[in-house]
Amino acid sequence: AGSLIQTDTTLSMNDLQPQNDEQDDAFDEYSDQGAEMADDVQRFNQGTDLDDGGASASGAKDNTATASSEHAIVTCSTSAGPLVMHFHKDWSPNGYERATSLFEKGYYDRSHFFRVVPRFLVQFGIGYDQPQEITEFADASIRDDPKRVDLMPFKEGYVSFAGSGPNSRTSQLFIAYDRAQSLGNSPWETPFGEVVEGTIDTVRKFYSEYGDMPPWGKGPQQGPIRNRGSSYIETDFPKLDKFDTCQVKRVASLAVAKEVDHDVPHPKKKEVKSAEVKEQPLKKEARNVRVVDATAEKQEIPALLLMVLLAVVVLVILGVGFAKRRKRKVEKSV
Repeated sequence: AGSLIQTDTTLSMNDLQPQNDEQDDAFDEYSDQGAEMADDVQRFNQGTDLDDGGASASGAKDNTATASSEHAIVTCSTSAGPLVMHFHKDWSPNGYERATSLFEKGYYDRSHFFRVVPRFLVQFGIGYDQPQEITEFADASIRDDPKRVDLMPFKEGYVSFAGSGPNSRTSQLFIAYDRAQSLGNSPWETPFGEVVEGTIDTVRKFYSEYGDMPPWGKGPQQGPIRNRGSSYIETDFPKLDKFDTCQVKRVASLAVAKEVDHDVPHPKKKEVKSAEVKEQPLKKEARNVRVVDATAEKQEIPALLLMVLLAVVVLVILGVGFAKRRKRKVEKSV
């Protein structure tokens, strides 16, 4: 799968490939659980908790309405600016509850966005210095939710879990960038939320110059993050962005969630002063001049080469003529 969890520091190439060709194998493995998945879908439609082993909750009809209407607005401060996410329980009930609970527990606070790959994804979700009970909660895997074909293809800003196979979701999440069409195909990547429009620019500003993890880039590896914690990132990858703190607000309906969304401050358009307006055509002109100059330089290179070649040909002709004349003189003297 595109978003992945490194379960070992010595993973094979196929395990690490961001966009591998082995998704069919994963789907084959997952299809063995078809009967169980169908049962999950049926229980979900009836309002039954998917994690309770099939035990029916009281008031199934009311439960269905509650499950489909609950939302969470997660408001975070980061080193790159504000980040607000809107989680939908009806998109992915198990994923929604795990992610929302982790944010409520402060698990992601001050953790880094350790994998930032433009046009692909931003991955995060390895917390630092957490109490044992929270760490155990974060490391416990949850079952996959039914795939939502209606949410495909992935859009920029979708939030989902990173995984390594069926039922492998724990704490690592990712935010999709634009053009990440390969994401969402694996069953563990069902999205559960999205970045609120007013703060998507923050995600686009996350530092990405380290690139992907090895061997595709020079970014951090997950094993050392777990073993050494934040010191590994701060020492070896000091420019990576990170969370500060996050606050969670659960709401009972989509209408209320949208009201909260509207409270998010959208970035104001820069007001251009009259002096700046006058300067803009000059800047555009300068850009055009540089392009023309660059083209002229490119045209001068072939001309120079042609002149050199002509000079070489002339020298060769003169040399041949001189050799013939010398040969004739030698023959006459003999």
